[in-house]
Amino acid sequence: MAGKGAIIYLLADNRKYIIGLSQYPEVDIKFYLDRGVISTDNSRVFYLNKPLNLGLADYIFQEISNPNERKGEALDNDLILTRFLLFFWEFDTLGKIIEEKLIKLKKIFHNLDIKNKLDGKEMKLSQIRKIFLPKETEWKQVYQFIQGRRLYYSEIRQVMRQNRLTINDLDKVLEYLRLLGKLEVKPSLKYIDDKLICQRCGNRENLVEIECNYCQEHDYYCQECILMGESRLCRALYLIPAVNSSQNFNIVEPSYRFNLTNLQQDVSDRLIDFLYEDYCQALVWAVCGAGKTEVSFEVIADILSRGGKVLFAIPRKDVVIELAERLREAFPEIEVKALYGGSEFKYRSASLIVATTHQVLRYYQAFDLIILDEMDAFPYKGSDTLKRALDEAKKSKGKLVYMTATPSEDELRELEVNNTKLIKLSARYHGHPLPEPEFIQAKIEYNKESKELKLPQIVIEKLKLSVEQELYQVFIFLPSRELVEIVTQELSKHFPDINGQSWVQGSHSQDRQREEKREAFLAGDYPILVSTTIMERGVTVEKANVMVLFADWEYVFSEETLIQMAGRSGRSLKYPQGKVWFVGESISNQMEKAREKIQLLNEESAEKGYLKSSEQLIF
Repeated sequence: MAGKGAIIYLLADNRKYIIGLSQYPEVDIKFYLDRGVISTDNSRVFYLNKPLNLGLADYIFQEISNPNERKGEALDNDLILTRFLLFFWEFDTLGKIIEEKLIKLKKIFHNLDIKNKLDGKEMKLSQIRKIFLPKETEWKQVYQFIQGRRLYYSEIRQVMRQNRLTINDLDKVLEYLRLLGKLEVKPSLKYIDDKLICQRCGNRENLVEIECNYCQEHDYYCQECILMGESRLCRALYLIPAVNSSQNFNIVEPSYRFNLTNLQQDVSDRLIDFLYEDYCQALVWAVCGAGKTEVSFEVIADILSRGGKVLFAIPRKDVVIELAERLREAFPEIEVKALYGGSEFKYRSASLIVATTHQVLRYYQAFDLIILDEMDAFPYKGSDTLKRALDEAKKSKGKLVYMTATPSEDELRELEVNNTKLIKLSARYHGHPLPEPEFIQAKIEYNKESKELKLPQIVIEKLKLSVEQELYQVFIFLPSRELVEIVTQELSKHFPDINGQSWVQGSHSQDRQREEKREAFLAGDYPILVSTTIMERGVTVEKANVMVLFADWEYVFSEETLIQMAGRSGRSLKYPQGKVWFVGESISNQMEKAREKIQLLNEESAEKGYLKSSEQLIF
């Protein structure tokens, strides 16, 4: 159906008529005749327009027809008149209806400056009656693989190829599924109340006007979701809700690398309870390094055991790849698919999917359970598009679990309003408290114009103690890419090279060697990594301290960001202690809040007995 124009048609017998819109009207007509919706006796069909851009045709269709006409409107309820019209109906009621519709069409075409598109001709039904509609085995095969998706026609063809399914008349099958009510076909850009809206991402603003090479007409495309393919007026988007989960029960049991702690088991049990409660969503507030991934295994297993589908969504590609491997290990008998920009076999079916948040735009009412990790991270945070995509990817009775170490007060209030169950995982799995930040109030001499910088002596002393005596690696966080490069050069003066490699490496979002430096740091190849906030999540080093320079720059370092960065320290079972330093010329409000939040979580965990006693702690 790619690029094929759409036609508004009128199909009638001597009792009623239907006004429809289709890119394949002959399939619609054959469907209605075969099912007896319109009698094959005395039936007639008229095409009201010549093929039009789908988006324009859809808009015009909504303007000239009403819901009753789209379902089947009676021509006349007067019995005497109806009998009379058995012979002359085409000259009376039907003729008036067609004339009325053509007058409306002509007016709309004039207002939209559309020329030579009015039709109104009666079409011969003899050829249409010879059409064969798809067999049940054929359309069920296609439906099996595309349900739960939001796809373009070209993407549906990829689904067929990747699942090794050959369908000769895919266009006809898709139109037949639409007539059966199993999918919707919409222009990917649609007029709603005379305003253009992207049907895939919901964008209303970032739309670009073009002369389209596909439909050869004036068109628009959406820039908001352009990386997923052009959303255009003339391009059909297929929305295919998934059918309800299988009623068959096949027990799925996850495997763990370690036994859950009492707290982790309690959180896992509460997530299971959540599936059977009235809550529509839950928030797992888990401190950094608490093992929140593992507490989700049982709830995932519950859904999979009942034949359901699960999505684990994460904002970042690198974490998707790592988590997919972890889930394959935990669920060896389940097909696990990882989706991110550049991933292969995006359209193969799987019961358990791990995806970046942007990939969720391709799903529609597909999942019984969605788990969103790092809900407070870019690009999900602040994106109405991705929030909408996540909600629409969930089945109507599906459940949504948010996970984060740093929910903001606004997010907590918003979730509370939306019937959310709050579950706290307030202690790390090893039972040691979170490292509490030490404030270092010292001026960092920095000239932005000359790019000259001098670090306080106390900073150098803390770093030398960490890497030379205590043999800890150190994360150093900075507020800008420029400062990363300057501080890296400055620190290199104080630390020797190892076999030609500097003890100090710097990285940021524009660094082409970002992944190599990250992996080398994780492997312990060098002790000091200077970075922007890109390393604040998903990076675990066995023996690490953390230092934040310019920590008082509140417009960069919020309470949540500072907590995430502090959370890189003391994560491992072997080295559960760590040090965190916030360095700034002053002590900011956000620095205070971050430390207070960490202290409160430690106090709460201690009161509930989740932390080891002083006798058990080994320093």
